[in-house]
Amino acid sequence: MAAPIRTEHVDLLRDLEPRLDLVYDPEALPPMRFPADFAGDPSFTRAVDVNARWRAALREADALYGVPDADSALLAEMVRTNPRLRWVHTMAAGGGGQVRAAGLTNDELRRVRFTTSAGVHGTSLAEFALLGILAGAKRLPRLAADQRKHRWPDRWVMQPVAGSTVLVLGLGGIGAEIARLCAALGMRVIGTSRSGRPVEHVEEVVAIDALGAVLPAVDAVVSTLPGTAVTEGLLDSDFFSGLRPGATFVNVGRGTVVNEVALIEAIQTERVGYAALDVVAVEPLPAGSPLWDMRQVLISPHTAALTVTEEERIVRLFADNARRLLDGESLRNVVDTVEFY
Repeated sequence: MAAPIRTEHVDLLRDLEPRLDLVYDPEALPPMRFPADFAGDPSFTRAVDVNARWRAALREADALYGVPDADSALLAEMVRTNPRLRWVHTMAAGGGGQVRAAGLTNDELRRVRFTTSAGVHGTSLAEFALLGILAGAKRLPRLAADQRKHRWPDRWVMQPVAGSTVLVLGLGGIGAEIARLCAALGMRVIGTSRSGRPVEHVEEVVAIDALGAVLPAVDAVVSTLPGTAVTEGLLDSDFFSGLRPGATFVNVGRGTVVNEVALIEAIQTERVGYAALDVVAVEPLPAGSPLWDMRQVLISPHTAALTVTEEERIVRLFADNARRLLDGESLRNVVDTVEFY
């Protein structure tokens, strides 16, 4: 057990897959500051003997629950000093970034399988996406400004979400859940995916390089795209200039997908009428970023995925993958070691 975990979840893991020999050393794991804090308290230090014991256990493990200390350099060290290691489960949905940062060789990437917690956060991120879509349609900043000024203006028209069109960029587990909830509210859903395969509740699937044809027709865009070399800066000035004026933009994927200079300009020119951002290119968002002071922007500190049930869901996912590994079946959420998502 290489990441912080609660004792009750260790017991749950033993119940779910009793064939596992769990090496759990609570003295070696940093305390959590909040639910699903898999990095743990940064002020934590191990006693010399505890650290030696923990590292010895890591070098003898067949599998790791978590990246040790959430440190890619330590992950690389364990891969290279432990020839028995077969599988590492990363705690984040975007854990491929930690694997990429480890700088492993092709042989090492073939020897060890890496999985992520993708899909665990689908419902909570889809709910945040709905928050953004609804806030944009109902012009929440205008309502908030009037309320602060104690102003009761003449009535004005609010945009309904029923009958509107939403574009979901990325139709993996999170995108599929967003599509389901949007369709339930009467929205028409267009989506993009690498495979191009049909997805339930999505009326039309388009290629990412064919977005120009559909952008003028959408009322809201939700990005769930992972941060890879291919997606970096993908949503640029051409993308935002293609949108219908006043469109809503929501990002629950990775901030590096967005060219933030282009996004800021799109907000200033009202090409984007509202933006709800759970992620940004540089986190924490620098104090000097104009995004902080834009009334049409909602900033969430990469916290929309966090729920009180996240840890248990990850344990259940890990247990299922452990069963698959022991039974010789394919693992879920295997990291693509070319693009690292």
